[in-house]
Parts: sequence; C-alpha cells; structure tokens
Amino acid sequence: MRTATGAAPLLALERVRVGYPAPGGLHVVVDELSLALRQGEIGCLLGASGCGKTTVLRAIAGFEPVRAGRILLQGAVVAEPRRALAPERRRVGMMFQDYALFPHLSVAGNVGFGLRRLRRAAREARVAAMLELVGLGGAAADYPHELSGGQQQRVALARALAPEPALLLLDEPFSNLDVDTRGRLAHELRALLRATGATALLVSHDQAEAFAMADRIGVMERGRILQWDSAEALYRRPAHRFVADFIGRGALVPGTAVGLEAELEVLLRPECLLHDPEGPIRGVLLEAGFRGPGYVGSVRLDSGEVVEVDLAEAAPREPGAALALRLAEGPLVTFPRQ
Repeated sequence: MRTATGAAPLLALERVRVGYPAPGGLHVVVDELSLALRQGEIGCLLGASGCGKTTVLRAIAGFEPVRAGRILLQGAVVAEPRRALAPERRRVGMMFQDYALFPHLSVAGNVGFGLRRLRRAAREARVAAMLELVGLGGAAADYPHELSGGQQQRVALARALAPEPALLLLDEPFSNLDVDTRGRLAHELRALLRATGATALLVSHDQAEAFAMADRIGVMERGRILQWDSAEALYRRPAHRFVADFIGRGALVPGTAVGLEAELEVLLRPECLLHDPEGPIRGVLLEAGFRGPGYVGSVRLDSGEVVEVDLAEAAPREPGAALALRLAEGPLVTFPRQ
C-alpha cells in the first residue's frame, strides 16, 4: 500500500478482519478495513460506540488476532492470520481511555515504567525530558491522585512516548475530561505530538476532537471505514450518505425541494442556502438562535423538509416569518435518491 504522495506508509492496514468465535461461526467486529498513515501523521477513527474503533487499536497493538488481511508497521508485517508479532516487539505505545496510571508510583515512576532496561542515569534523563515536554517538570515527585485530569493525561502521554514507539495509539483520550478542558487539551496534545514527530492513531466519537487533532479521519460504521480523508474533504466532499449525515450539520433533501428536476438528494449545510428576497426557494422560519458569530435558523421549506440556514443580518428572526432563499454558489453534494 502507498500513501497519496507515493511514500510507503509507517502504518498500513490491508483489508483487516477481526472477530470472535460465536455459536454458528465468527462474530465479525471489523471487516475489510484498510488505512494508511505516513510518518508524523495523526489519524483518527471516528464513529459511534460499538462501531469497532477500539477493536482496531487492539488489533494494531497485538491484543486481538487478525482473522483476515494484514497489518504492517514500518514496512514489516506484524499481524496476519496464524502469524503475529508479540505486542512487546511491535514498538507500539498505547494511551488508555482511563490513563491506567499506577497509583502507588510517583509521576516520575509512571513515566519511567517502560524504561527499566535503561541504566539509571539514562532513565532519569529521559523521564526528566519527557516531563519537561508535557509541562510537568516540577511534578516528578507527585502522585496521580494529586493531579488534575488534564495533568494525568499528560503523564499518560509522557509514559507512552518515553520508550520512543514507532506508533502511538490513543483510546478516547479526552473522554474523562469536561468539555472546555477537552478542546484546550486537544490542541495541546496535537502540538506535543507534532513536537516529537510522533505518528499517532486515536479513536473518538466526537467530531470536534477529531477535527482538532487529526490529519486524516476514518468515519466508521459497523466495523468498516466508509471514508478515510481530511476533515475538510469529509465535510465538503462526503463519499457516502452516512458520512454526509454523520459529519457536521446538514440535511439530505430531495432535489426538487431546491429546484433540481432530478432523482437526487442534495446535502444542504447551513451555509448552502442564502437569504435573498428574490430567491426562488421559499420557507417559513421555525426558530432562530445565536451561535456565534451569527444566527442560525431552522426553516421548513415549502416542500416540507426542515433545514438549518445561516441567517444574514437582514434576514427575519421571528418564528413564523416567511423566508425567500437561494442556493449559494459552488458545487452541490448529491446522492441518488432512495
């Protein structure tokens, strides 16, 4: 497998299947899943709970057997049916959802846990360097229970990066944090990974986290990746109906609702319809709210569909007001009508 630039990827999954024995056969959790990450890229598997995201991480780390396909790391096969490299030999670091810090060890002890083969001076120097990197240079003697959630996350990251893994896996790294802290730490974590040149793959159910963190995002449903692409491409050029509906705000409406005489459904994002007193598309404003930097309205079109519209300053904002709209310039995303 080659990346879009033609370079061999650091991580490649080729038509991987993972499942568990069940009465009557194999219960497949992940199927026909392929992706590639270059050195230094950050990827994200995005999807609802139960779609197979964490199972993919566990297979890459060596905790789940591959039933079909193969996993390659730095060009070498680390997993395929009936043959797998042991987890400790894969040079894969993993940051768990609950951080899994050892409560009886200090911050320094936690970070140095995977460095026990190093001589004491080298181990202490590496621990000190990692704590400085994550902004916890003065917390080496503290214990996990003395730290905030964000600080615990940084300790877990430092511990995962300390052995210099070829690949870092992160399982829902922000799930234990409040919303405000999540957003701030997502940007901080991306900056830290960039500073180390790490290649990382995380899983998340939160689009904002995925967009803030990842260079490439795979939208998953029922154990498959439907599209592996940049955040902008997923939003502007979704290749699958599920992706169009899952990513961002918007609605799929019949083409006839916006004047297209075709058996198509059109993806209407809030910015796709513009207020225009002479516009050919008519509707009624159901409600409007300020979302910053402007107002967003819920509009029932004359065809009956309800869509969200970014309201211009001159647009009415009183519920029940009639609205005339037109399509914004630019290509529309369409799908065959179901």
